[in-house]
Amino acid sequence: MPALMAIPAQTVLAVVVICALTAMTALAVSRGLAADEDRDGVFWYGFTGGFASLGAITGAMVLIPETAAMTGLTGVLGFGLAAGWLWRGEQERAARRRRRSAEEARTALRARHESVVQRWVSYELDPAVAIDFPGMTDLRQPETAHLVRTMRKAALLREKIDTDDTAAPAYESAVAELEAAFFAAERAAGAHSTPRGRDG
Repeated sequence: MPALMAIPAQTVLAVVVICALTAMTALAVSRGLAADEDRDGVFWYGFTGGFASLGAITGAMVLIPETAAMTGLTGVLGFGLAAGWLWRGEQERAARRRRRSAEEARTALRARHESVVQRWVSYELDPAVAIDFPGMTDLRQPETAHLVRTMRKAALLREKIDTDDTAAPAYESAVAELEAAFFAAERAAGAHSTPRGRDG
């Protein structure tokens, strides 16, 4: 307590101001990064706030030289803590962005996969189409047999991607292979496939 009482009131005020400026600057930068604002704007938040904090530190050290070391240490610690907090927040946001991007990619792959499956099923469920293109369900046809094999492979990999991120590239390759096999089977059956659908 006596040591605390020995600290000039001006120094206490300077420390409070420095800490407040540093905290407000870090908060403004963090919010700008979280909102994905223009990076130039975020830079100016940090530059302006940092300049103000540095000015407060320098002014306090000059005006109250007897506690200059304390004031300088406060500034260094404040900047260090703010930088660490911002770095950790940015790492967490980057991790969330990666997870979101990976999930969007998996969703798109599942949609492509399901599209091929549904189009192939239509050859079985629509009697008229089945009569017109019997080769699409005839496993004696090499292209159709290959299509079924690639369909099984894609189905197995689809089950893995929800629990194993490393399976995503293999699943993407399997879906591309499935699409190519489907188009090849349609062409062999005389369905004249196009990438967007089937021309009867």
